[in-house]
Amino acid sequence: MASLPPHPLWRMEQQFWLGDAAFHAQHLAPGALMVLPPPVGVLDRAGTLASIRGAPRWDTVRFDDQVSADDGTGVVVLAYRAHASRGAPGGAYAALCSSTYVRRRDQWLLALHHQTPLA
Repeated sequence: MASLPPHPLWRMEQQFWLGDAAFHAQHLAPGALMVLPPPVGVLDRAGTLASIRGAPRWDTVRFDDQVSADDGTGVVVLAYRAHASRGAPGGAYAALCSSTYVRRRDQWLLALHHQTPLA
């Protein structure tokens, strides 16, 4: 896997792809939203956690074309091209992604994640 850019949130972003429901529960903002391709659609925090518990996790993920926007106000946006794989059906996946993180009480939380699949 290629090395990640220096912003510490890239490692957290990677764990959202690979991590379990406990990781998600700890790092999702209370009002978090996931905007995922059909048939999933828009999930709130509870829907996201239920989905994570009921679906196989990705085995690997690689980020390309990473950019981040951090103006120092406690909001950071990450944007990138993701390439993920898993042994389950539908094993290879590529998408343009963006994630918005907010800083609350000295902890970064994911507030919004969006994926646009690549053909």
